[in-house]
Order: sequence, then structure tokens, then C-alpha cells
Amino acid sequence: MTTAEKVDVTSVPRTSLSALEQPWAFTQERPLGTSEFIREAKRRGLNLDLAGLRELYRTGILAPFIEIMSRQVGEPIEMLPDTVGYSSLVASLRHAARKGCVRDPGIAPYRRHTHFKQPRNASHYWENGLLYSRYQLLLLSDIEALWTRRRLVRNSGGSVVRIPKASASLVNRAHHLRNLSIVLSALEARYLPKIEPEWIRVRNSEIEDWEQYRKSFDPAEFADAFNYPPEHAQADAEQLLRRAEYIDPLGPDWGSLARRAPNRARDKLSGAALRAMDCREAAEILLLYYEDMASRGGAEPLPTIPPFEPDPLRARLSARRQSLDEDLQSLGLSPHPRVVLIIEGETEEELFPLARGRSGLSDAPELVRFLTLRGIKGDLTKVAALAATPLVGERHGDTWSLIKPPTILLIAVDPEESYSNPVGIANERGKIIKEVARVLAAQGVTVHPDDLEELVHVRTWDERCFEFAHFDNDELADAVIRLAPNGLTREDLIKDIEKKRVGWLNIDKVWEKWKTQPSKRALGRELWPVLAAKIDDRRTDHSAPMPPIVDVLIEADQLARRWQYRSPVLRAASAP
Repeated sequence: MTTAEKVDVTSVPRTSLSALEQPWAFTQERPLGTSEFIREAKRRGLNLDLAGLRELYRTGILAPFIEIMSRQVGEPIEMLPDTVGYSSLVASLRHAARKGCVRDPGIAPYRRHTHFKQPRNASHYWENGLLYSRYQLLLLSDIEALWTRRRLVRNSGGSVVRIPKASASLVNRAHHLRNLSIVLSALEARYLPKIEPEWIRVRNSEIEDWEQYRKSFDPAEFADAFNYPPEHAQADAEQLLRRAEYIDPLGPDWGSLARRAPNRARDKLSGAALRAMDCREAAEILLLYYEDMASRGGAEPLPTIPPFEPDPLRARLSARRQSLDEDLQSLGLSPHPRVVLIIEGETEEELFPLARGRSGLSDAPELVRFLTLRGIKGDLTKVAALAATPLVGERHGDTWSLIKPPTILLIAVDPEESYSNPVGIANERGKIIKEVARVLAAQGVTVHPDDLEELVHVRTWDERCFEFAHFDNDELADAVIRLAPNGLTREDLIKDIEKKRVGWLNIDKVWEKWKTQPSKRALGRELWPVLAAKIDDRRTDHSAPMPPIVDVLIEADQLARRWQYRSPVLRAASAP
């Protein structure tokens, strides 16, 4: 028996008082007073009011969970444990239960004179004594259409709210959900703290005390006491998950992120999205109860769902069919950068971020991040492979899904050593790609070589170094003089800079024998106003020269955006 249709929704009625008898009842989620229930209903998109609550009670659709009476009406109930912290509302409930002054309005006759609204002459401390379980909010989606057809009817006492007669199916559904809210209220203390797979979140007590309660809880005894076998729990859970899927406006992709969020974050939802989350939380409690029974031999294990086969259990809160990265990737929201722009020295490290902002390009770190080598090209192969290699998940046919997406490498370096000619550049690209392939092989994965070819791009400056590629001799001389005056005239310094430029030497050869030498980072700061003016000129006049740094930044941005919404898969290598 695994579907809701096989379960009799008019199962034996249960009394809410039996939930009070369960140890740790209402220690995790306290009951709601009428005003709190109305507030929570409004958060979920249904504008109930006190008159409406009375009418829903009168018609038998939504009776309060517990009513605190002023006199004894039943046997005393000792709510345990006394030592657990609780609110004043729960304190009042415990006190009344201990004296037998509580009743279940769902099975007791409707009392016409029950006060929902505070009487005119009542004390400031007056309470109507009507309490609701949080799980009664599960009914809101069912009564929404009925509530929108309400009307005001005038009588001798003023006016009252009236709703149309409910259909037989709605009445059955309301009765079933009331029984379910009793079960959930009784199971809540045992399973709600573990509703998030990664954490135990116990409210109002120490985890050690809760662990003792957990060990003493026997799901088989519960099933007998509440006439609630595990197959009913599975069926109810599946029905709740189907309802969540039907009403959730977030859809499967955004919904997968919401299901991952901790309880405190899910509280920020509203409307139908929050109602869907209520269904999923209730379903998870029931499924944890089922799994507890199965672990003790009281039920068959939940079925294994074949890949890609639709099943409501795929959307349970604890289901992690994909990693967080994969869920984010499906929405184009991966926190991993799409492009790592590898730059070489301190001048570039100073100027690239400034130029990026000045050029009007996005500074979002998930698009482009900078990695500075500081001239250490020997480590580039290992560093680049570490940055670029994706983390691969499962294989599906001819493709591999990705847990961490690939990162495109754009390397912008001086044209020296192995980067001084096209053959050397091709060799360096090949080394990085081979290293990426080796890292993938360590994951047991071989991918189509064309997919790896896209991962590495190399750009070199058309002058010996970054500074010569972006600034003329006069601009460099003025910046160097301000930073490190060494007795040279401006004309002599300009001549020396020109000599180094023509001799295909680095800018730092100008001052390598000076007593006071400028730092590359300080040089970058001095040169920034000059570069900023060149960027501004290009933005206002497209005939002005494009600074090479901007060319590289635009390429990085275009690569990032091209890959931002690419399918997060790699093609598997063809069989030899």
C-alpha cells in the first residue's frame, strides 16, 4: 500500500487530547491562539478574521485544536516534561490540562456562545482559550475557494459571516487533515528537530535531553496508540508532496533551493510558496516516522526511485538528488567564477580591477575573478588546472553532469620566455589542458577533447611588458619621477625608458641600479589617472585607441556571459 488512494481518508477519528499526552508535546512548535492563527493564515495568502474562524468552526470545517475551559471537563493530563522551557500560552495549557480543564472542539458539540472576540467588559488579561495546531494551516489551500465566496448576513446582533455549504469531498478532506494534524502534533517533538538532514535543531531544551527522549520513543507503540500504521504515513506524505508541487509557485528549480534552506530561512516565504513548504515539512515528519519504523522491521524500506522517473518522494525536504552547486547551476547562479583572468604582476593587480569598473563592466565575482601570478610562470600549469578543472558528477548517456562547473582561463601575460611566440603559447596551452585532463582522469572521467580546448585562452601584450603596452615614455617618466626622483632629468629618463623599450626589456630595468626604487603597485596607482583618461576617451569616442587592458577585460566578460547559462555538462570522450 503506497498511494494515497489506497488509504481510507475517513479513518478512525482521533482526539487532540491524545496529542497532549505525548511526552514533549508542543515543545518545538507551540500552539497558536486565534490572533496568531489569523496572522499565519494571512502570511499564507488567506485573509481570515475572527468572524470567519467562528464560521469555519460552526460549519465543522476548521474547529480549534484545543479549548481551555474554566471548569473540569475530563480526566487530568500531565504534559511532560515539566523542565522544558515553554511560552506563557503553553504554560496555561499545561496548567489547564493538569486540572482536566481542556476539551477537543473537533468532537465536542459546537457551542454557540463560544467567544472568539473579547467581550466588552472583559479583563485586559482575557483569553478565549481557543488554540490551534500549526498543522491545521495545511487546510488553507482547500478552503481558499470557499472563503472567497463568503458573505455578510445581518441579524439582530449585527452581522455575521456565512460561507457556502461545503462539498462532501471538502468535508472529508477537512476531517482527514484534522486527524493528520493530531498525528503531526504528536510526532513533531520526535522528528521535527531532524527535519534538516545536516542538523539537529532542538528548541526550548538541551540536545542531550532530547536525545534521551528520542531513544525512549517507540514508533510501533505510537502506531498502535494512534491507529496510524506506517503505510498511512507514506500515503499521507506522498499526497502532501503532490499538493506542494501543485501549489508551489516557485517551480522545481527555484523550489529545490527553497527546500535546501534552513527552517529559519523558509520562514521568509509567503503565500502559496509558504503553504507548499508547510506541506513538505509535514510530509518529512511522516516520512521520518516511516523510516524509523522501517529501520526496526515494522515496514518495508521506501522504494528506490529510478533515475528520471517522476515520484513525489523526489521533492521531499531531505532529498538531495543534486549538489547545491548543481541546483545553482540550473538557474545560472553558480558561485564559482565563469572566468579566471590570470594576470602577471603588481601593476596589473592594481589596474585591472580599476579598469574593469571604469569600463562599465560588471564586477560580479561569479563572472570574472583575478588571479595574480606575480611573475611566477613556472607554477602556472598546476595553478591553472586547479582553477579550471570541473568537479564531475554522474554520467548520463554521452554527457557528464557537473557538481562544479568548468572555469574558463584567460591568461594575460608579458610576451617573454615560452610566451614569446605562437609555438610556445600553443605548448603552454597544451600543458594546461593535459593537466586538466589528468585531474579529470583522477575522477575517473574522460571528456571530449573539444570541450577541454575551450577552457584555456592566452593573450600577450604587443610590447615587452604591460607598462610599455599601455603608456608612452613621457607618461612613464612623469610617474617614475614622482615616485623615485634620482637626479636624472626628465629628458634623460625618457631616453633611458625608450632605450629599454627598444631593447625589448622590462620597465623595471630602468631603476634596477637606483638606490630608491619605485614599487610596481605604487607605479600602477600613479599611472591610473592616465589610464582612466584613455578609457574615458574610448568610451566617448570610438575612434580613440582601445587600451589593451580593456580589450582583455571585454573578452573576459564576453566569455563569462557566454558560459553563464551554458548547460552544466561535459561530453564524454568517444570510445577508441
